[in-house]
Amino acid sequence: MIANQKNSRTGNSVLLELNIGRFRYSGAELDSLQRIEMNLAPGSMTVIVGESGSGKSTLGEVLAGILPRQGADQCLGTINLAGQRVEYSDLESQRINVAGWAKHVGLLPQEAGHYLSRIRETVAEELVFSLENEGMPRDEMRRRISGLSKHLNLDHLLERDPAKLSGGQERLVALAALAISEPSVMVLDEPLAGLDSEATVAVTAMIARLRAGGTAMVVLSRTAKPWAGNADALRKLENGQLSKISADGLVQHPVSESTQRLATPGEGEVLLDFSRVQLGYPGAEHPAVDGLDLQVRAGECVGLAGANGAGKTTVLKAAAGLLRPTAGTLAVSATTGMLLQNSSDQLFERTVLREVSFGLPKKGRQRLRVPEVLSQLGMEAFAETHPYELPASARRLVALATVLVREPQILLLDEPTEALDSAGLARLQEVIDSVLIRGGAVLLSTHDEAFMDRTAHRVHQMLGTPESTTSGA
Repeated sequence: MIANQKNSRTGNSVLLELNIGRFRYSGAELDSLQRIEMNLAPGSMTVIVGESGSGKSTLGEVLAGILPRQGADQCLGTINLAGQRVEYSDLESQRINVAGWAKHVGLLPQEAGHYLSRIRETVAEELVFSLENEGMPRDEMRRRISGLSKHLNLDHLLERDPAKLSGGQERLVALAALAISEPSVMVLDEPLAGLDSEATVAVTAMIARLRAGGTAMVVLSRTAKPWAGNADALRKLENGQLSKISADGLVQHPVSESTQRLATPGEGEVLLDFSRVQLGYPGAEHPAVDGLDLQVRAGECVGLAGANGAGKTTVLKAAAGLLRPTAGTLAVSATTGMLLQNSSDQLFERTVLREVSFGLPKKGRQRLRVPEVLSQLGMEAFAETHPYELPASARRLVALATVLVREPQILLLDEPTEALDSAGLARLQEVIDSVLIRGGAVLLSTHDEAFMDRTAHRVHQMLGTPESTTSGA
């Protein structure tokens, strides 16, 4: 059993063996995965890089036993885990008990919030949700919470409502909720997305500790750069096939001249003006933002930087009219449009075309702009596709299209580079430049320092209030 193999990284013991000849989603014309072989030893780290649509998330769900769906998807291959051999064939496939499988293989999805139950009132209760279902004694649950909260610096979040966390805090809590069950294999899909530098250090240190205890790690990422120095195996997934890469062979995609930051604008019209603004949420003891002074002018891209919970998303919500100041004045002299950090929160229609057209007048310029916007973002070929059948990068571009079609003069972007591959990043940069060229403005928050450096004309550092930075507002 896996539990007996977690104390050593030496020897030839293997926790999981995967051999997939091919995997194809029901109704698809092409295979999503082909000729995939993986052997995961205790304490190992396997890093798999690939662009959006390469099959990374599909591979993660196969490892976690979520795919293939019984009687729907086509799969040929075998998985050996915890003394159990699962065989897939076109004629007959074994049914996996996903709940039982999760005791051995845990998956943190790319949209980390989907891992949380959303039915618990506090983070502490959320963390022990799976342990309670197993009937674990309370003393053991308290011990595990104490250890995890210390390693991930979550003490200040334990009594918070999970539904009111920032995106980065939500990812930390989801990782802790996964790790607390102590699976022998952890599959992490973009585990550093949306995290500030402090949280990134905490997560990577925690991964190192889990590996030292024998947990095997599989990291799915757009880039191997943060992981290359510690990985036992580096693999590239392209067109559903794995190939080996070396740390020396990693290629960094340069930014083309067409996507370099525009020249610093002159003194344009002030489109967004925060003056001594205080922002807070109903029921919160302390404001999330206090005394904010910030102006955004026409032709200017301004970046919001700061730790998770410093109030960046709160400022964007206020600019979009979703949150009213509790003190100070906020003047917005142009139309706004906001891309949310979690693009899934903006998608609910059954086709891309219906999604982008939703709420538009049946006649008029905005309706006529739908094909233009889809073409601008490279989404015209997916007009009749369900948004949730698209890769994460494409889904994010669809959400951006729903904003752009309304021609906002102020574009508000919350962690816009999350889930975007290199092609998606280029599209995003072109969109920002086009808004600025026509005299609009962009206000964005991001932990992607390289993107911030080449995109923002200036950066406003969000320090948060003393209470909010410890409470995670």
